[in-house]
Amino acid sequence: MHVTAVVVSHDGGNYLPRTLAALSDQTRPADAAIGVDTGSADNSLELLSEALGRDHVTSFHHAKSGFGAAIRAGLQVLAPSAGAADGGKDSAAGESSGAQSVEWIWLLHDDAAPAPDALAELLHAVERAPSVTVAGCKQLGWDNKRHLVDVGLSTSRWAERLTLIDADEVDQGQYDARTDTFAVNSAGMLIRRDVWELLQGFDPALPGSGDDVDFCWRNWLAGNRVVVVPAARMFHVEHRPHGLGTSSAARKAQIHMRLKHTPWWNVPFQAVGALFGAVIRLVLSILVKEPGYGLSQFSATVAALIRPVAIAKGRRVAAGTRRVHRSVVRGLQTPTREVRANRRSLLEAIRPADETPAYSDLLAPEPSGDAADDFAALATNERGWVGTGAVAAVVLALAAALVGLLGLLRSGIVAGGGLLPLSTAPADIWANASTWWISLGAGLPGHGDPFGYVLWLLALVGGGDGNAAMVWFLILAMPLSALGAWFAAGALTTKRRFRMAAALAWAGAPALLIAINEGRAGAVVAHVMMPLLLLALIRASGSSIAQGPALARTQFSRRPAAITGKPGINGTPSWTAAAAAGLAMAVVTASAPSLLGPVIVAVVLAAVVLGQRGKTLWWSLLPTLALFLPYGISVLDRPRSLLADPGLPMTFEAAPLWQQLLGQPLAFDVDGGLTGLAVFAPGAVPWALLLALLVSAPVLILAVAALFLPGKRAALARVFWLVALAVLASGWLVGHVATGVNNNVIVGPFTGPAVSAAGVLLLGAAILGAEKLFSAPRQAPKTSSRSLPLRRIASAVAMTLLVAGPLAGMAAWAAQNVLQPTPIAGSNAATGNGAPASSLGTPRQVWPVDTGTLPATAVDRGQGPERTRTLVITSGEQGAFSSSLMRGAGTTLDSLSTIASARTLIGAPGREEIAEDDAATTSLRRAVATIVAGTGVDPRPDLEQLGAGFIVLKAEDNAAQLTASRIDAVPGLVAVGQTDAGWLWRVTPRNQEAATAADTAHRVRIVDSQGALVSTLPSEEVNVDATVPSGGEGRKIILAERADPGWTAWVDGRQLQATTSGWSQAFELPASGGDLEIRFTNPWALWFGLLQAVVIGLTVLLAVPMPARRSRTGMSRDEVSLRKEYSSV
Repeated sequence: MHVTAVVVSHDGGNYLPRTLAALSDQTRPADAAIGVDTGSADNSLELLSEALGRDHVTSFHHAKSGFGAAIRAGLQVLAPSAGAADGGKDSAAGESSGAQSVEWIWLLHDDAAPAPDALAELLHAVERAPSVTVAGCKQLGWDNKRHLVDVGLSTSRWAERLTLIDADEVDQGQYDARTDTFAVNSAGMLIRRDVWELLQGFDPALPGSGDDVDFCWRNWLAGNRVVVVPAARMFHVEHRPHGLGTSSAARKAQIHMRLKHTPWWNVPFQAVGALFGAVIRLVLSILVKEPGYGLSQFSATVAALIRPVAIAKGRRVAAGTRRVHRSVVRGLQTPTREVRANRRSLLEAIRPADETPAYSDLLAPEPSGDAADDFAALATNERGWVGTGAVAAVVLALAAALVGLLGLLRSGIVAGGGLLPLSTAPADIWANASTWWISLGAGLPGHGDPFGYVLWLLALVGGGDGNAAMVWFLILAMPLSALGAWFAAGALTTKRRFRMAAALAWAGAPALLIAINEGRAGAVVAHVMMPLLLLALIRASGSSIAQGPALARTQFSRRPAAITGKPGINGTPSWTAAAAAGLAMAVVTASAPSLLGPVIVAVVLAAVVLGQRGKTLWWSLLPTLALFLPYGISVLDRPRSLLADPGLPMTFEAAPLWQQLLGQPLAFDVDGGLTGLAVFAPGAVPWALLLALLVSAPVLILAVAALFLPGKRAALARVFWLVALAVLASGWLVGHVATGVNNNVIVGPFTGPAVSAAGVLLLGAAILGAEKLFSAPRQAPKTSSRSLPLRRIASAVAMTLLVAGPLAGMAAWAAQNVLQPTPIAGSNAATGNGAPASSLGTPRQVWPVDTGTLPATAVDRGQGPERTRTLVITSGEQGAFSSSLMRGAGTTLDSLSTIASARTLIGAPGREEIAEDDAATTSLRRAVATIVAGTGVDPRPDLEQLGAGFIVLKAEDNAAQLTASRIDAVPGLVAVGQTDAGWLWRVTPRNQEAATAADTAHRVRIVDSQGALVSTLPSEEVNVDATVPSGGEGRKIILAERADPGWTAWVDGRQLQATTSGWSQAFELPASGGDLEIRFTNPWALWFGLLQAVVIGLTVLLAVPMPARRSRTGMSRDEVSLRKEYSSV
């Protein structure tokens, strides 16, 4: 027998000396030895040349092509033919035996050293059984020679690579009776050369893992045998860093072999099953807090499935050499029962022992999983009762809220400022949030605001009553802010007095109090959620402070630290916290879209800087991106909408930057007074400046001090300052971009969210400064004992100032709200600031609403099958009138759209102007002018096109009766009378007498070829499903909606030709009737919806706390991942 040893090396300089020495020490030496270096960056090539000779070593600079490609290249260059070694010898030399002329190749890894008798034992095995063409060694540990790695390999019915060896199993000869096996390890594999050439070597599609199993699989199908020789021992490095044999490569190889060796008719079923299994793996990995592993498995599955050429080539090669039926090999595969038993054994091996502390591997490719109580661990490091400080802060904040919002407790609906009532059903709120057609006025294309999803969640929390939930949310916003700040402060300090001060400061923040008074629901939601977002991001990166001595690792180390109990602290990142951060970030950015850019940039930079520890932060971006993606696509032509605030646009005067640093979003004069408090009116004492300084100056001073104090936590304070200043700068920049119009006054994004975001960061820096300044050292030297009383006094003074400021601010806010007179029922103060520019604070504009926006008659027709709209005319100052075309029960907060707010603006940032009216707006203005003028002109052509069947006049001046009298004389309007919502008129149809009250305008109507009304059809808010009667030629179906290419219509499955009727969408109707369907569709709607559902669903699963198993066997993270791969965890 002629044996050619082939040694393949890639950066194996640390292992090659021992491997080459073991090769030269063989009791039966190889007849020839060649070396192949695959572009090593170390001295591997020199070591091979020194041991084997330069003429027997070649270089192969395609390392990623795999082990098999390197062997093929080495044999082709250095041993091209089977008879080359004996071609020049005399045939009479005694080697006439066919067995003696057989050529074998012996494959060696650079990190696998054979025992001295390994080759002799292998040759002895193949001599005894000529049918054996592949023989392999028993694999033992490189350092621990008794540690079993494998004694032959097997697969399950699903092509999973199995060793059937328990973790850390010791070699005691228990497997020495094994002979025939499904496959053997490629390290030390002895292959007959003619079989190697027949099977065309290893499959090039399996460069990292599975090449040995696949080769042996094809060898069995060719009618040959594979045996493992336990007496031939190979000492092998099990899991080499930076190797190709990763868990992803193993999964990719498994799918490839499954598709390669299955019958052709079963390939599609196997592909679908593999993809479904990958999805299940991903979900399970998220549940056990290993999303990185699940994503890698999913991507590996997809990568294997999208290689049809490689699969087809592999199947063709395998079919060309197959001599036996596949069922013969199936008997060598491991039964399912044994596979499950092996899985249980491996799971027991990697399950942590209760008494054994776990440690993370510094080279771990993925962050640590989370403990069972990690969701609760988002709060603080000491997870017991929150303490009296939290209760005191919540009680004080609740008391101030109850006093300041007196009268809201018994109200079912509130409105005013930027706030409107919500739709009565959560389903309607969801429809407005997810729609691609904005049902405001004459309608316009665009996706619903992301804030609508927040309102939907609020309605669900309120038991389905969104209006009641909004009332309670406004009342509880201050105590909820206090509680959130208490929890967030626990990640930065262990001192409960500082946490109480942080809770009061955040509950009494001027940005929150102003947002509540002005009805800015989005700014209120963002303020409440910001501490939780900051806390989750801190814990996601492992930067939270721990109880007890801190580890030596810095806050911004790029490597995970040792696990000291719970993830999220001392450098141990947390996947659960990252998922919670993603959900909180989605809520904050949906409520305050102007923060979308700064938040994403800050998180991306943090993830890049933190490196390995920052991997969790990337997940936190996914929910926000998924939530905003469809909305962002619909505003590509008007990107200013991305910055618009939810709710009604409101005018305001933004504070200068120095006042924003003091936490004030609205400008005030230095010598101004306090809004609504005559005692503190402008005068000699600058009450406004004093209160602003009392509220925010102590926090600001401590935050500045944190920048210059020694210690590793100072770096975190500097990061807080940097991000806070960047957010304020971003707020100043976006403040120059107009996003809406209020009474013909252009308005921009509210500064409150930017001030809140900067405020929570500066509050965090202040906590770090207070912790360093006023916390006594654990073991103070005797010489510093005199300084302790001074430290205590300074701490008491600081605490007094920290608590006094927020309490004074909340007291002033509650007092001005109590002393403010209640507005007259029916008055409209929804769009103004109402406070003098020189004063500090803003009057309360949110009040209970006892009556509906529209009369009951108009609401019934607006919500019925007619979908009749109501034209609301409001008289203003100096004889001016404003108008609004309302649907259903009136415009609601969830039906508002930032796209609609920004669509009337044109021009570059800072030079915007109001655009000219389009045809639909012109029609609306013309109808209003005709009605209020009372000149006898018939407004019904415009009203009919607008779908308006009712007119409501809201007037509060002395001329209201005179205006109503003029409207009574307008042709086509029938006076119904004065209601709680205003004067009401009904619009009669043009082509018939107003005999009954049932005759009114419809959203969908059919006209003949002359434009005369033929009939009306029932409809829903957007879609139409009705039966159309037969009629004459030239008929049209007209919708009271703006024309857009997204509208489509079918009659009995036949698509209708789209057309227009003025500015309205219309369709040509055939003479034959049938079932009519009208839809507004977007081709990406389904895919965006699925993407949002998958991303949000997976994030929620990841945020749910579940125990994650950790290795107690000393295995690296790569090893644990491989164990999970092979055992299908």
